[in-house]
Amino acid sequence: MARIFAELEQATREQFDHGDLPEWLADPVFHVARHPSAYEGKEYLVEVLLDQVREYDVYAEAGCCKWAYDHEDIVRTLRWLEEGQE
Repeated sequence: MARIFAELEQATREQFDHGDLPEWLADPVFHVARHPSAYEGKEYLVEVLLDQVREYDVYAEAGCCKWAYDHEDIVRTLRWLEEGQE
C-alpha cells in the first residue's frame, strides 16, 4: 500500500506547484502522504483523498453541478483520517 501514499504525495505536489491547491491545504495532505504507518487500516480514505486532490478545483461549487472536489471535501476527509489518532 506504500504506492498509494507515494501517489498522494506526487498528486499533491502537482496540484500545489501547478494547480490551485493552497499551502494551508497541501501541508496536511503532505503529512498524510509522508506518514503511511500512522494511517494503517485507513487506506480507503487515503484513496479517497488522492482522488480529491487529483480532481481539486477551487471553483468546484461554482455552478449548477458539482464536477470536482473543493477544499471542504479535502478537509472533511482529512478529519476522518485523523479520527482516533493520538
